[in-house]
Amino acid sequence: MKPEASLPRVRFGLFEANFQTGELRKEGVKIRLGRQPLKLLALLLERPGQLRTRDEIRQQLWGNNVFVNFDQSLNKAVHQLRDALRDNAADPRYIQTIPERGYKFIYLSQPPTRSIRNQTLQSGRLAVLPFAIDPSNREMELLNKILIKTLIDKLSLTPGLRVLAYSTVQSYRDQQVDPRTIGQALLAPIVVIGDMTQSNTQLLLHAELIDARDGTQRWGAQFKQTYTDVQSDPGVLGERVYDGLRPVLSQITDRRAPEKAMRDRAQVIQIDRKSVRADQHEGEAHSSAEES
Repeated sequence: MKPEASLPRVRFGLFEANFQTGELRKEGVKIRLGRQPLKLLALLLERPGQLRTRDEIRQQLWGNNVFVNFDQSLNKAVHQLRDALRDNAADPRYIQTIPERGYKFIYLSQPPTRSIRNQTLQSGRLAVLPFAIDPSNREMELLNKILIKTLIDKLSLTPGLRVLAYSTVQSYRDQQVDPRTIGQALLAPIVVIGDMTQSNTQLLLHAELIDARDGTQRWGAQFKQTYTDVQSDPGVLGERVYDGLRPVLSQITDRRAPEKAMRDRAQVIQIDRKSVRADQHEGEAHSSAEES
């Protein structure tokens, strides 16, 4: 099986490789990359962290019936791939050379330097992911984009929330990925996901708020609206989803309020005690003056 067939799409760091379309993108921007370097990337991504020998690479990329200067062609493909990834052979982040043996893709095999498990929900970092839709429906894709942008715009005005921009989350459209994985990749402990379908004249939307640290659902709701109404003004449906999310998110972000109130109360008590002690000292000094 060709590596491109087993790996239709893979995201790593800021990059996304779509082997069905033959594209490599960085933060949504297409990067020019030749056919052989892309095939090499697919081969390395099949088994991240494991050695792919030079002989394996030769068999997969060129086969036995193609006569080329293999060493020169492989070195060129590796150089072009590293250039596209802005990788450094001396201090690699993605592709590690195993001298005289082959190469490893090391990025996905490395433990994350930061974890969302160490973050609280009160950090307010939130990712609104594109809803799952039928990718062949271009009109639905446009509605999806408008809905997500509306949600992001509205939620970003909520005090205590730090909402990731659409340009940051747009590459996750059409991906069936565990929200915990996406939350870790984006360092966002709160993730909004959903799926949107057309049923006759109705548009059906199911939206969920997920705690990406453990995959639990904190909120969920079903929305139904006439498809033509959504077409004429998609923002109305976005407002309905926002109205459903807002009370739950307010509870999450406002949980620091009781703690702050307790701290303020403790400070008031401490100040009052200082005032009482000051009054006592002043009274004692006044009594001493009268006695003398």
